[in-house]
Amino acid sequence: MWSFAWQNLISRPTRTSLAVLGLTIPLLAFLGLFSLSAGIRHLMGDTLASMHNLMVLRENAPAPVFSDLPPETGGILRKVPGVRVAAAEVWRVAPSINGQAGTSLGATAVGLLTKSREQGIQSFLNMIGIEGQDIREHARLRHPTIAEAILPAARGGGRMLNESDIGKPHVVISTKIARDYPNADGSPKAVGQTIRIGTKDFTIVGLYHTGSLVLDATIVMDINTARELLALAPRAVSTFNVEPVNAAEADALIERIERALPGVRAQRISQFSLTVGSVMERLNLFLLMAVALAGLVGGVGIANTMLMSTSERYIEFGVMRTNGWTRRNVLVLVTVESALLGLLSGVLGTGLATAGVFTVNRFLHGFALDLNPWLIAASLAASLGIAMLSGLYPAWKASRMTPMDAIRHSVT
Repeated sequence: MWSFAWQNLISRPTRTSLAVLGLTIPLLAFLGLFSLSAGIRHLMGDTLASMHNLMVLRENAPAPVFSDLPPETGGILRKVPGVRVAAAEVWRVAPSINGQAGTSLGATAVGLLTKSREQGIQSFLNMIGIEGQDIREHARLRHPTIAEAILPAARGGGRMLNESDIGKPHVVISTKIARDYPNADGSPKAVGQTIRIGTKDFTIVGLYHTGSLVLDATIVMDINTARELLALAPRAVSTFNVEPVNAAEADALIERIERALPGVRAQRISQFSLTVGSVMERLNLFLLMAVALAGLVGGVGIANTMLMSTSERYIEFGVMRTNGWTRRNVLVLVTVESALLGLLSGVLGTGLATAGVFTVNRFLHGFALDLNPWLIAASLAASLGIAMLSGLYPAWKASRMTPMDAIRHSVT
């Protein structure tokens, strides 16, 4: 049966190819978009899951770079029972670096709108953030993420910021930033060298590497230096990095902070991955609806192909019935042909998507599209399901053929 069905398909190569292509395109869209979504989810989840403190920011701010807190917030926070450290931070998107534009929020948005998809994604991934730290308070943290990621001295890591850097143009940068904004000879920036941020030169005192694209896109400096660089008010604060006295009581501490400070939001930094997950779930639903519409179009194409095929084979089906084929046999034959179209589409779509993801990942550093086996299995199942459903009516119509219908058709 399968061999017979295959021979019927390859006897009409152009029509078969167009039907396969019509279902392959939505499968490619499904795999590409959902692998991008999964890659972003894993990037954010893996990064934030390693951070255990609380972040306090303005209630409606979607991210630290959009948050501004009143200057007196720190004093109130430190009086809340259970707060061990409340370290002030200033967060903003960096101005130009080494005279290279394109790292700002506006330039990134323009890149996403005007460039190709790959260039737009890369523009987003290249966005650099400035983190101004209250150095004295951050030194009291038991698990400062950046400080723990400073490279060893043997690898030229330098040191983390300390009190001697207060008010000075000193920065700690990631090895990624050191590579992306190299010296004139192309070598990566090193400790002791300078990097130009906006219109000012800064001395690099430390290099760090977390392996996270999100954290490794941050330049760390003294909070007062950041305020001056970014033209902020002298006491401006974006967020507070809050370390609980007892990590097991973090949830109760969140409630106390939000009661003491109306208009702010306190949340475990690791729980921001849940927020990202919620956003990605909504995005996935939107993507699924769009791809489902494209899949419906592909299904209609297969139904049309099978209807044309069955209408051209009236005599063939009549001869089959004359030679003992039952209606069930004809129904299975046409359904198998539809299933083969779906299988071909699924194999072609997953093959092209796998090759595309592999190629794109070679050019993305610190971030990878995630084409997992579940996505591949889902796409194959969807292609088979759509094709078989699309072939049901043509199969039913073909199964109703009788030898007398074949005779009438041949006479006509």
